[in-house]
Amino acid sequence: MKKIVFSGKKLSPWFSGIMMMISLTITGCTSISAPTTNSQQVLHVSVSELSQYWIVKDGVLDWSVLFQDQEITGDFTANFVINSLGEIQLLDLTQISDSLKSDELKLVNFSRQSFIATKGNYSNQPVSVTARVILN
Repeated sequence: MKKIVFSGKKLSPWFSGIMMMISLTITGCTSISAPTTNSQQVLHVSVSELSQYWIVKDGVLDWSVLFQDQEITGDFTANFVINSLGEIQLLDLTQISDSLKSDELKLVNFSRQSFIATKGNYSNQPVSVTARVILN
């Protein structure tokens, strides 16, 4: 083993070995990075918590898109996911009033609305939401 010189003085082999181990440990630890993944777990949030993660790009969701050409009165429950790109996915309507009728094309059109991540949601956390919607 080579002798390490520090400020013109030779260091003992024991101390040199300790210093070498410390420097290797520090170098090794800094090269280890946390694993990255593109698939984040979807977090279920309430309607009131949604604004902590995402805001509607156009200001407000237009639920009337789901029931065009109808008298828009009634209520339903909407379950959907906002993915990391701010897109609506897995939209599912349940407990729909008899007066309201929707179809697959209208669901697709509704899902074209998008969200913008808040400053606090810098990781673009995907969320799922269940909302009770009442249309008058």
